[in-house]
Amino acid sequence: MNRKLRHFKFLRLIIILTLFASCSKGQSKSENKKLTRTEETKQTIPKFDIEFPKTEYKVEKTETTNSSHDVPVTNLILQGKDKNGPFMYFVAYNAVPDKLKEIIKNDPNSLNIAFQAMLTGSATKLGGTNFIFTEIKYKNFNGMESICKVFDGEGIIKSRVYMIDGNMIMTSAGGKNIDIETVNKFLNSFRLK
Repeated sequence: MNRKLRHFKFLRLIIILTLFASCSKGQSKSENKKLTRTEETKQTIPKFDIEFPKTEYKVEKTETTNSSHDVPVTNLILQGKDKNGPFMYFVAYNAVPDKLKEIIKNDPNSLNIAFQAMLTGSATKLGGTNFIFTEIKYKNFNGMESICKVFDGEGIIKSRVYMIDGNMIMTSAGGKNIDIETVNKFLNSFRLK
């Protein structure tokens, strides 16, 4: 049991360091609705489409490099506030670090531990509690979905993470008093090209 706990903590540390969700501060007005990932980077991330909700705010893109693994991490964030309160729609993607690939190869069950660490790591930074996890698939790719409470139970964050061709892709949406249908529409709009 103690070994499993250490293994989980190690995986969680790797994932949190790799998939650091840094939300940008101010955003300007825009009509951005759909974003397509087509640009080439050092990593080979699968091309995908996702449809962000139409708001007066624009999608911000941040790129960082995890210095401990030299893995580029890209975040696409739409955040703002409406009559219900603050909201956020988020996509993060990065190549899986070699060390994590090795752990998953030696212990396939560790993939679900890694998924849970990613999902909790990003949401707890935003006050997430009471997580519920569900194993999912997108096409033939393994994934996990989580839902948690935020804003003292007045809001939720729902997230999905997939391992696709040696890459992690996470989509999240949530906010205070947010409409679950809007959240699901965003999450369900994720498509590989």
